[in-house]
Amino acid sequence: RSKTRDTGTVESACAMRDPAARRALQLILVSTCWCLVSSNAIELTSTNFESTLSSKEGIWLVDLFAPWCGHCKRLAPEWDRAAALAESENLPVFFAKVDCTSHSKVCDKYEVDGYPSLRVLSSDGKVLKPFRGGRTADALVEYARKLSSPATVKLNTAKEVKEFIEKNTASFILFEPENVEGEEASMFKQEFLKAATMQSDVASIAVAPEYTGDDLEFRIMLDGRTVQEDVGLGGKLVVFREKEAKCLSSSINRTAEALSHWIDGHRFPMLSKVDASNYRALGERNKPLVIAVLRGKARPAGQEGQAEGEEDDSFESIPINIEFLQTVRGLARELEDDFGFGYLNGKQWEQFVVKFGISTRVLPRLLIIDVQKEHFLPVPVDVKGHHGFSEYLGKVKSGEIKMSRNFKTMVKEFVKENKTLLMQGGGVLGVLIVLVVVVWSIMSSRGKKKEE
Repeated sequence: RSKTRDTGTVESACAMRDPAARRALQLILVSTCWCLVSSNAIELTSTNFESTLSSKEGIWLVDLFAPWCGHCKRLAPEWDRAAALAESENLPVFFAKVDCTSHSKVCDKYEVDGYPSLRVLSSDGKVLKPFRGGRTADALVEYARKLSSPATVKLNTAKEVKEFIEKNTASFILFEPENVEGEEASMFKQEFLKAATMQSDVASIAVAPEYTGDDLEFRIMLDGRTVQEDVGLGGKLVVFREKEAKCLSSSINRTAEALSHWIDGHRFPMLSKVDASNYRALGERNKPLVIAVLRGKARPAGQEGQAEGEEDDSFESIPINIEFLQTVRGLARELEDDFGFGYLNGKQWEQFVVKFGISTRVLPRLLIIDVQKEHFLPVPVDVKGHHGFSEYLGKVKSGEIKMSRNFKTMVKEFVKENKTLLMQGGGVLGVLIVLVVVVWSIMSSRGKKKEE
């Protein structure tokens, strides 16, 4: 510092040695940053809800919360920060929040049955689609960007196709044939564009000319076989993930709903590592989630800078886990249209897997969960190998093997299916009916297990 000829620089450097000066500079920087992104999510009430939404043309992300809810408290600062960031980018997406304990009329309208409940609304208050974004500010803003972007991207060159594939976890591309002829091809594209609109908030979807896929360094599969070079990709919808590529199966209907379901089912890696941030997204894709519960342990406190209880990533390299994951990956290639696949550290998730009948003393093992229906099924320990697992999952798909339900789920399903009967029978009779059915269900379940 003494050698510098810039006296201002010397004075600034000396000033930074003064703790009071450092604190003053930090305060100025913090204040400046806060001024730049100080906007919070808009507070909506029963009185101003409709008028506020209609005052801004665009998409509204609304947090319907309760002040006492722990998850709501954790989400609140992320929601406010996302609101500020979205505003700074001039996105036509607006973040708002409603206190359901004070404005129950709004929350009843949107059938809130848990907190926080997040809704994607239009300016006239209609639900556009289910909320499928993350819970951090960055993830929320990324979700807002996707919501406000076109459903598909037009790619014109092979270079653009390669760049699109490289930047996304999963890339969906419809390769258009050079000569689009016939009503069938035209209808397929129309249905594809509808499906793209349904999935554009969570998937990266593009359209490209057929020739742009000629020199891609991928082995592209269709119905379990490699697509030959002389066949070409014209008219095919392809998903690119993890250096692998797969065409839409020829057995799947070419309707918007079926295409949307296929895109939703393939937007994650073929075999995803399950954690708290993606568990529900992996499971809520209208197909059961098959989880490989692997051997592992919690990382000791202080090791490699990790806090106690944090996950030990080395569990993936345990020899028995490596072999098991290879088998499960093969299952995923074969059965991904009907099941989602993931894996987790059984020791880290011990409290979770034990609830579903998995003992961490006997691992690795498969666990099947229907997240949406809250049904589950631990695969028996004597079912082993690719053939054994494939046959067992086939029986689950056909309904030959039934999934289990816990007590809470049985009651919820019974009440939902017999709501009219319960209301007609009165409160006391309704409770008695529930008790009788639950006891009968438990006894039947125990008898079945004993039989097996």
